Amino acid sequence: MKKFFGDKKFYKMLLVILLPILLQQFITQFVNMIDNIMVGRVGNDEMIGVSLANQLLFVLMLGIFGAMSGASIFGSQFFGAQDKEGYQESFRFKWLIGLILIAIGCAILFPLSDELIGAFIKGVEGEYSNGERVLEVGKEYLYIMIIGFLPFLIKEIYASSLREQRETLFPMICGVVAIFTNLVLDWAMIFGHLGFKEMGVIGAAWATVIARVVEMLMIVLYTHFRIRKYVFLQGVYKKLYVSFKNIRKFLAKTFPLMGNEILWSIGMTLVVNCLSIRGLDVIGAINIRNTVTNVFIVTGNSVGAASGIILGNLIGAGKSEEAHATSYKLISSAILISLVLTLFEFLLSYVIPEIFNTSEEIIASAERLIRASSILLPIFVFNTTCYFILRCGGKMLLTFGFDAMYIWAVRIPIAFILAKYTNIDIVLLCLCVEGADILKTFVGYILVDKGIWLRKLV
Repeated sequence: MKKFFGDKKFYKMLLVILLPILLQQFITQFVNMIDNIMVGRVGNDEMIGVSLANQLLFVLMLGIFGAMSGASIFGSQFFGAQDKEGYQESFRFKWLIGLILIAIGCAILFPLSDELIGAFIKGVEGEYSNGERVLEVGKEYLYIMIIGFLPFLIKEIYASSLREQRETLFPMICGVVAIFTNLVLDWAMIFGHLGFKEMGVIGAAWATVIARVVEMLMIVLYTHFRIRKYVFLQGVYKKLYVSFKNIRKFLAKTFPLMGNEILWSIGMTLVVNCLSIRGLDVIGAINIRNTVTNVFIVTGNSVGAASGIILGNLIGAGKSEEAHATSYKLISSAILISLVLTLFEFLLSYVIPEIFNTSEEIIASAERLIRASSILLPIFVFNTTCYFILRCGGKMLLTFGFDAMYIWAVRIPIAFILAKYTNIDIVLLCLCVEGADILKTFVGYILVDKGIWLRKLV
């Protein structure tokens, strides 16, 4: 058991890197929850329309995240190896691949918004939901939110680059400022305060875009005003291209990871699409559930991100044995944190759904869904941490099979078959779909334990 617990030095190092990431993501999701509650106060159709639009935006966002993460695998190892030129090449590559992704996203989402959102509005509309209104609201929200993806990309380029250098505090500060900017503007623009007219869902979208611009400006200006501190970014724009040799090397790892994130997010969207067979009222309950659970699943994402930084630096510095030993401690730390948060999520199930402006039936379903999700939280956190550990050494096929392929091979078929061909309760249905991830815990631990992910790329 000793290998699962570190000394004071380890936990101090982990907290320095993890806490800013965890705090930023936790606050982000908490304010997103408040954001969704405010949209939910506008009306049930508005809440569902925004939810469906976000399902589509989720795919593009995770595509960008996957591209940044793929480049960050190299960035972390370049920093560990003290290779400035290689680090700057990975920085410039983030710009190249990110802009291409946004262009592709716009080319798909703008002309096909009716078909994509309409794909969820099928079967039984729901006693409390109107399909035409849901589609109208979803399109309006989607068109404005796409504008915010450019500042989101730029922020991610800089924030991920600073984190690779173990600078996690200021990205957190920028995120917190943006979060509270978004919260205040949501209140003002949705309901008509501080001199703004009442804009409803449109106000929520513009508030998010403005907050993203604020966050982008803060982190870009901070980085360049303190460029002497960030030696690896000095002179990064003296060249505006990436060498063909490095593009091939980066794409070999980034493309599979980006493809994994996109296929995973599409897979999760298709799971929701399968559940929409049961009607829009079910989607309303699932949206409320997700609003709450997203506050807590950041545990896995945060520990995973910190694991990638720590282990990537160690592998880049040639300390593979230390990286392997550290991986066990990171997994146990993630589980301990998730067990505490499970209790808080369970308790919130009795409070948050009641705030939404929707039917008692939808609220009751949401409460039960949240309690079911709280039970599964440690499994999610364990699997997410294993995923980040496997990918930090560039083992893309492993991570692809462990993540995206599992969604398509297991979750989607279970969701489709149970939703279409059975009448089981929606809570039991979701437990079967998401509980199937327990199989991944055994596979994830075996792969981490074998150490086949320990691979130096630079």
